[in-house]
Amino acid sequence: MLRLGFGLTLAAAIGGWGTAGYVYFVAMPEVAGAHKVAYALDLVDRFGESPAHQIYMQLGDDMKPWWDQIDETQRQIAAATDDAAREKLIAARDETLIGFIRGHGLSHQIDQLISAFGTFNRCLAIAACDEDALRKSISIDVKRIYRTFRPYIEQIRTEPGRDDFGRDLEDLFFRFVG
Repeated sequence: MLRLGFGLTLAAAIGGWGTAGYVYFVAMPEVAGAHKVAYALDLVDRFGESPAHQIYMQLGDDMKPWWDQIDETQRQIAAATDDAAREKLIAARDETLIGFIRGHGLSHQIDQLISAFGTFNRCLAIAACDEDALRKSISIDVKRIYRTFRPYIEQIRTEPGRDDFGRDLEDLFFRFVG
């Protein structure tokens, strides 16, 4: 009888440990992963409804004259066979970007757009978001914004107290591009 009681106790303990192991190693990680995906997609939805996203959409129209202005320079950059000549053309193009932004009063809007990516970067930094969900949702926008406004970001970083401007966007860019 004592052996039967011990056997039942041992069986119950093993069953409990097995259940606890399943919950800890299988069920909880699946739930945590689902929450990370849901939170990442919620942040993407919130960004899509934010003033920063409206700015992003408006900048497409606002920047069109600049894109038209640099069309020939872009062709020359693509056709350049000499690195020194290419770098000179790129530097000239970058200067026209900064001049265009300042001349058309777009600095505030671009600053607001760039700073909006801090939420995504912080979410990834604390492992509250699923990186793949964010990558699939916003990586093309991160790449486009960072590549377009990199010269502006670098110029702003030369101003006193602004050396971290655009770091969140830049971090996301290198995280997503690899």
